[in-house]
Amino acid sequence: MTPQPAPCPHPDAPYWWQAAPRPAPTQGTPPTKVDVVVIGSGITGLNAAIEIARGGRSVVVMEARSLGYGASTRNAGFVSRAFKHSFGTVKETYGLPYALQLFGELDASVRAVERRIAEENIACLMNANGRFMPCASTAHLEALLRDLEMQRTYLGFAYTPVSRAEVATELGTEKYVGGAIVHGLGGLHPGLYHAGLLDAARRAGVTLVDNTPVLSLSGQRNAFCVRTQRGEIACRDIVIGTNGYTRGLLPWLDRRLIPFDAFMIATEPVAPEVMARAIPGGKVAIDSNHNALFVRPSPDGSRVLFGGLTGSPPANLMDRGRHLQTMLGTLIPSLAETGLDTVWTGQCAATFDLFPHMGCRDGLWFAAGYCFVGVPMGTYLGTKLGRAVLGHKDAASVFADKAFRTLPFYNGRPWFVPLLTRYWQRQDARTPSGAIAA
Repeated sequence: MTPQPAPCPHPDAPYWWQAAPRPAPTQGTPPTKVDVVVIGSGITGLNAAIEIARGGRSVVVMEARSLGYGASTRNAGFVSRAFKHSFGTVKETYGLPYALQLFGELDASVRAVERRIAEENIACLMNANGRFMPCASTAHLEALLRDLEMQRTYLGFAYTPVSRAEVATELGTEKYVGGAIVHGLGGLHPGLYHAGLLDAARRAGVTLVDNTPVLSLSGQRNAFCVRTQRGEIACRDIVIGTNGYTRGLLPWLDRRLIPFDAFMIATEPVAPEVMARAIPGGKVAIDSNHNALFVRPSPDGSRVLFGGLTGSPPANLMDRGRHLQTMLGTLIPSLAETGLDTVWTGQCAATFDLFPHMGCRDGLWFAAGYCFVGVPMGTYLGTKLGRAVLGHKDAASVFADKAFRTLPFYNGRPWFVPLLTRYWQRQDARTPSGAIAA
């Protein structure tokens, strides 16, 4: 009999909140005048705010709910430079110099996380023991190894091929034909990372205001007015760091972002020998399916964390959790009888060209559309935004230079995402691992 999930202590409470609960509500009223208002208290907003405050500007971070309520404390905690575009595709489409610049910045985003953790002394259980990339088909495996070899040749990124027989040394499954380990990547505890960023922001003198939605923006650079539920704030600059939770403040940006739900579960605590059978390599893993499955040990090694069904409608969250529990047991049979502790979702955001973007529109600074690399890109582009506001030349980025396109008649409501998800699932159903989502 399939175990039933234990009731969550709070509705939609991520596993990460057990070690990093949401902070107590802030006290006091928002300031009426500052140099910079940052909207969104996630990884992007806090990294921007830290840079700006340390550059000598007064900064307030505005959050509609509790600090860090959104995807920054709901994601899988992966620190990687994986991308929806292969190096070879970017090289063929845009040329080698552009591919080198783009993938160089992807690697810089990983190093930005490592640097922020070291500089702020953040205890977030970062582990760079590599990322396992299992492949659902022979064609996927050949394409992956070909692309990783190009990255090694041009950029020096190290990897190790994994044969079908060797998959069992990384994951306790027979659903994959092989894969690769990409070295220098890994994972962290996103709740603890975010808590460390909050502490760093406070030390930098940033004012943090939670449970206060921003209602509207007006004015122009050097003379903006931010209207909130608790009054108006006059400011010189505005930074928008809301990513998948962006709604209404800048319609131009809404029309370029595709918000969608990502779902994760945490199992009940498992014994060390169970973990050793399920994930013997101890690495974060994301497979090659169109609608990828991802699995990792919790940073303390006590639970298995698993995600999939990305882009599906939220529907009943516990039903999603039970579905994921069944999928996990099918993928890794030794976990078939393992109980479910927690299920949660969070809003991510993609873009129509599947590239992250940063920039300034009508005097409003933004970074968004991270396309599944939110921890490193939020850190990297958030820091870049902060330096851009300060006028520093090193704020330049390939992600600020690309045209940020939309589609005709798209208004920010992604009606097509469930259709695309079903299409991906039908495509993936041809592979042993993809078929388990059905």
